[in-house]
Formats: sequence, C-alpha cells, structure tokens
Amino acid sequence: MAFWPTKYDDSRRRRTPPVPAQTPVRPSPSADPAAPATGAPDGRPPRGMAEARTTLRLAQLLRGSITPLRGDAVLELLEPHRPRLVPKPINPLPGLVGQPPGRLMEALLRPIGQIITDVLLPGVRDHLIDRLVTGRTDHEKSLPGAVDLAEAMRTLVSRMRGGGKGHLQAVIAAIEADARTTADRLTKDTRPIDVGGIDRLARALLRFEVRRMVLEALGGGSALQDVVYQARRLARYSLRRATEAIEGFVADRGLKTLHASLATLAQADGLIVIALRNLDDQEETKEESGPFVEPADRKAMNDWLSAAWRLSDTLFDLIGKAAAGGELDDLLFAALLRQLRSLHHFCADLSHAGRPAAVDTLKQRLVDRCDALARLTGERLVEALLAKPADPALARRLMARGRLLAQLLYDMDRDEAVEELALRIVVAAEALGEGR
Repeated sequence: MAFWPTKYDDSRRRRTPPVPAQTPVRPSPSADPAAPATGAPDGRPPRGMAEARTTLRLAQLLRGSITPLRGDAVLELLEPHRPRLVPKPINPLPGLVGQPPGRLMEALLRPIGQIITDVLLPGVRDHLIDRLVTGRTDHEKSLPGAVDLAEAMRTLVSRMRGGGKGHLQAVIAAIEADARTTADRLTKDTRPIDVGGIDRLARALLRFEVRRMVLEALGGGSALQDVVYQARRLARYSLRRATEAIEGFVADRGLKTLHASLATLAQADGLIVIALRNLDDQEETKEESGPFVEPADRKAMNDWLSAAWRLSDTLFDLIGKAAAGGELDDLLFAALLRQLRSLHHFCADLSHAGRPAAVDTLKQRLVDRCDALARLTGERLVEALLAKPADPALARRLMARGRLLAQLLYDMDRDEAVEELALRIVVAAEALGEGR
C-alpha cells in the first residue's frame, strides 16, 4: 500500500496531531487547583438573574434624552421588582416638558430610587459574586455579560449620586479577596504537572482576565492593581512549573520525567495562553533592567525558552540515533516526535508583538533539524535495501519511523521534504513487496 501523510479534516488545526477519542472524566473538586476558592460550584444558577437583566435594560433606557414615553417604559420595567410596601410610582415627566435634561433625570429617579438601591443593586451584587467568586453558571439560559453588567451597575450608582455604592464596593472586595486566595492556593501547589495541569493554570489566568475587566468596569482602583499583580504572579509561576517539567527530562531522560515533559508540552495551547499573559505583563510594566537585574516576568520567559532549547537538543539526540536505525521503542520514538510537534506549535502560534527573537530562532531550528532527520532516514532506508545482504527488518523499522517523521514535517508545512521522504518510503514498500 502506498503511503502519504494523513490529510487532516480542515476543521482542525493543521499542526495538531489526531488524538484518540476518550471518555471525558470529571475531576474531583479537590483535584482541580483552579477551582473557585469557595469550593466547587453547587450546580445552582447564580442569584439575581432577573435583577441583572433588568439592570442592563434600565441602564440602556437611562441613556440619551429622557422623554415621558421613556419614563413609562422605565416604570413598567421596574414594576415586577417593586417591594410590596413601596407605593407604585407615578411618571412625573409629563408635567415637566421643556425642562433641562438633568432636571428630567432627577425627577424620574426620585420615585424609583428605592427600587434601584434596595432591589436591583443588591441583586446584581449577589449575581456577580456568584458568577465570579462562587463559580455558578446557568447552562440553560443565556447570562448577561459580566463586564456589561458591571458597567451598568456603576452607571446606576453614578446616576443615584453614590446611592447603593456599598453594593458595588462589596463586589470589588469579594473579587479582590477571591483573586488573592486563588493565586495563593495555586502557587503553593507543588504536585508534578499532570495531564491537564497546564490547561488548568491557563484557565485560571483567563478567569483573572475576567476579574480584571470587571474591576475596570466597576472602577476597582487599588483592588484592580492587586488583581493585576496576582495574575502576573500566577503567570510567572505557571511558566516556572512548565520549565521544571521539561528540565527534568533533559536531566535524566527517565520514563517518569518523560511523562511530565509529555504532559506539559501536550498542552501547547495552554502554554501559549500563559506565555501571552507573561508577554502582556512585560509590555504593561516596562520594568527597568540593568546588568545585574533582570525583571521577574522576563526572567520567567527566558528560563522557559532556554529550557525548551535544551529539550530540543535532547530530543534531536535521541531521535537522530533512532532515525538512523538505532534501537529505540517505537512508542517512545512517537512520544519524542510529539514533543517536537508541540514545541513547533508553541513557536508558530505564539503571536505577540513583543515575543522574543529566540522563539523564531527555535522554530527555524526545529524545522531545519527535522528536515535533516528526514533526509537521514531516507538515506538509511535506501542503504538498508541496497546492502549485501539486504536488511528487511531494519528497512521496515525505518519505514515506520519515516512515516511518523513525514507526518511531523507535514504538520510543520514542510511539503517538499514530505514528498521526498514519502517517495522513498513508497519505493521501499514496493521493494519489500508491501506496495499492494
């Protein structure tokens, strides 16, 4: 049978290797260090969903010019939230036609102020805390955007001249405390990186981004700065953990360290998220450096890239011997190639204006050395067939490894190298009687 590299479904990334279907396993709450500080979500929807939707709509109605017709719409919107003992408000705007917009707004807010401060804002407070701290979600109904909701909350407090500001401050305080607790818990975790560990850290960083945007919308001030610091701290920690995992395999090349290195690099998308956060931190802070001082964010990135470079040396050393026909378990050979693929994926897809030049250098080095490995494998395959006597066992072993290398080259967009190697594999298969 003729061999050519697999053409993946266009719906998937070209460089992403196919993975076998697996039954998803839900980790226990205690096993996920990125779980909310208050424990795993209890499955209930967040509180205050009706108040959240009403707040968004009310903030929209209070924008622009205020008219008697819009006043009726506001009263109708708030009627379901009116406490039982609060008299039904009457629209005061028909008698104020021609008055300045500020006077109209003040007149409209006077009869509905108690509903806003006593019902809507407490509901929005509980809703945001449940979503951003407790981690509650509602999978059946679409939830209003947390950032939009925070902006609407701040708008209403401003319209009320600071009325209900305590509820806004409560959200800010809860988010700040949760961010600090989460960062403390994650950065104290010393367990070896496992499958999903890097992705959990990446998801935690993305949740920090949501906290950050919400605090910006709420006017978080010092709380916002604290959350930014905690996110930077977590990004550095995540890069250090990834660095430790691949350094372990460089040091002793054992099966245990191989597992940690594979688990880390298999989560290349999570690594990209972490690296992007680190590069953003470097741009935002612009920390001063000198001959004896290297900023912590830059050091974490440089250490990671140095470790990735050393890992590539180790991988090419092992793979080069196997590609030339040396004894190496086929599963181990495939595992080493997966690490090269993941390193290339990281370098190719780390799109950031401030990314270090070492990323492009490492990417080109991976491509060049994989091209050389493919040529070596093809030459050794021909030599095994032309030897006197021929060595069919070696030729078959080289064919199997050549197929894996060709797939790696295809994922790297090295089509010419793929065609050259694949042609030799096809000819070898025909010579061995496996072409039919």
